[in-house]
Amino acid sequence: MPNYCKMYIILMADIVKSSGRNAKNLMKGFSEVVNAANKKYQKQILSPLTITLGDEFQGVVNSMQAALQVIFDLEELSMAAAVPFQLRYVIVEGEIDTAINKTKAHAMLGPGLTEARRRLLGMKTTRNRFQVSARNESRSEDLNLMFMIMQGIEDQWTSAQKKVVSAFLRFGDYRTVAEKLRKDPSATWKRRKSLMIAEFNAIQKLMMKTSATS
Repeated sequence: MPNYCKMYIILMADIVKSSGRNAKNLMKGFSEVVNAANKKYQKQILSPLTITLGDEFQGVVNSMQAALQVIFDLEELSMAAAVPFQLRYVIVEGEIDTAINKTKAHAMLGPGLTEARRRLLGMKTTRNRFQVSARNESRSEDLNLMFMIMQGIEDQWTSAQKKVVSAFLRFGDYRTVAEKLRKDPSATWKRRKSLMIAEFNAIQKLMMKTSATS
């Protein structure tokens, strides 16, 4: 029997506080953002982000940078679509003992997948929505600290503000955002500052640089 054991970047996520919500609405929004990420990052995804238990997904990507970029995009897609939930994510660099399923992230086994699920379950008792566990512990610590800053900024945004944030993340220039949202350019520039868009972009760029050396 072939020995497939190898280190991979595993990405898992679930919906925060999914119980008691409208299951149909949750699944619709969840499926839409997951499918959009799979389509956009098909070259970086080794095993597609696959919804496994209704409110969870798992997948395997080809690098830590790809995992971060998928998360950043899922967050922006969720804001743009105004989905009625937040996602909680874990990235684990770990072993998978079986062949990678390139069609769906099913029927794969290994300590990396077990560890990812253990960490995701453990996060349910905290307010943290992001966690990284890589072989380089120092880089993991740095990325987790930066995720804490990123979440701190996101947690200040209201549901209405998130659509504006999404426009800034997509189009960048405040004049373009003002045009797209049919808002006054001066007021839009002020909102860019109050929403800490520059700081949010900066922390994500720093995370991408940090992950490149992990």
